Amino acid sequence: MASDAVITVIISVCGRDDSVLFDLGSTYSYVSSLFSHFLDIPCESLGTPIYVSTPVGDYMVVDRIYRSCVVTFCGFETRTDLMLLDMIDFEVILGMDWLSPYHVILDCHAKIVTLAMPELSRLEWKGSSVSASSQIISGRWISWDIVP
Repeated sequence: MASDAVITVIISVCGRDDSVLFDLGSTYSYVSSLFSHFLDIPCESLGTPIYVSTPVGDYMVVDRIYRSCVVTFCGFETRTDLMLLDMIDFEVILGMDWLSPYHVILDCHAKIVTLAMPELSRLEWKGSSVSASSQIISGRWISWDIVP
């Protein structure tokens, strides 16, 4: 059964179309190690590492970042920093550091993502479901708990 708690879409990140998860529970945005090989920008040290918990209670250390990555949403170019995270279920996770400045509205039931920036017309994208049985990361910094 599909979850109404998450939204994924295929959008362009740094000029490459791939699977993106929108996550209200994540403070930061992330890029997978596999997808990062396609980025044509330098990876920098984060300075202070971030510890991300996994579903089994382990922690992953995030200490690398790609700055000012272009995320193209419905033809509109946005930018965000993407932290390098060793994950396999998604190529990119867009967290609150991207969602908030672009005034994003998520309709989890209808799987609609809306950019509602005051100075622009609203931009909408209809996404897809993610299986509730997917093995995905969750924790303090990344969280997509299934809500009944």
